[in-house]
Amino acid sequence: MQDALGIELPDDGSLIGESWELFDRPEGSSRICGTSETLGELVRRAPDELVGQGASMGYGGSFPLTLKFLDAREACSLQVHPSNETARGDLGKDECCLVLATGDDARFVHGFRPGVDLEQLFQRWTTDGAESMLYSFRPERGQLIHVPPGTVHAMGPGVVAFEVQQNSDQTYRIYDWGRGRETDPEAARAVVQNVVNEECPARGSTSLADGGELMLVTEHFAVRRYDVAHRVELPTNGRFLTVTCLSGGGRLHWSDGKSLPLTQAATALVPACTPMVAVEPSERIDVVVCSPGSC
Repeated sequence: MQDALGIELPDDGSLIGESWELFDRPEGSSRICGTSETLGELVRRAPDELVGQGASMGYGGSFPLTLKFLDAREACSLQVHPSNETARGDLGKDECCLVLATGDDARFVHGFRPGVDLEQLFQRWTTDGAESMLYSFRPERGQLIHVPPGTVHAMGPGVVAFEVQQNSDQTYRIYDWGRGRETDPEAARAVVQNVVNEECPARGSTSLADGGELMLVTEHFAVRRYDVAHRVELPTNGRFLTVTCLSGGGRLHWSDGKSLPLTQAATALVPACTPMVAVEPSERIDVVVCSPGSC
């Protein structure tokens, strides 16, 4: 994560697997820069002004998305997430991962191989015997991998990614590759879908007239990417935007003349009540823009 994004890590050599950039959870919430207020406090005080009318809220009126940087130096556990309909005490978790860097051993597990019998899988998926039934591939830098609820998956080793997800902590670990952490295969079995792949499931993008790429639209979020050397104007259409800088730098300009710097690995939240913001590169900038989904 330090090499790919320039994020400073502890000097004691601790391994950091996740950096939460925008979050609103009961156990903690992002702090609004320059204030003493948290994202959670702000969204509960002014939900329409921040999130926007017609945009789905998170569980209990929380902010709907969580944004993270992930460094899967080792393989993450084999896991699955529920949908809104099958989640317990939270929303479901629809998520996607934008691959930022890969190592020689990079790997991503996404669903099953063709012809897998789920009942046979359920008998073996808490052991190494599941390996032959799982579909895995080598991810490439720049690929966007969508992981809908119910998809058995595991990222790593050798992958650094930017993750966009529903604001949810619902993860059912199936198998931890022999490392001994707690698993919940019965809960996982209740939500797993028979997702079958014969080739890499990375999503293609659609070119936009403003120089960006539309990478993914789901019911819960939309993801665009701008790797540009020119000014880009981003209307909010009355719903929030997030702008995360992957590399380069510049400034984010508000329509009232105010601006703030955009530096590598920084995330800005644009409230719904702001009609438009503009990304102005210093020379070149690479940003991911997230917004509410299609519902």
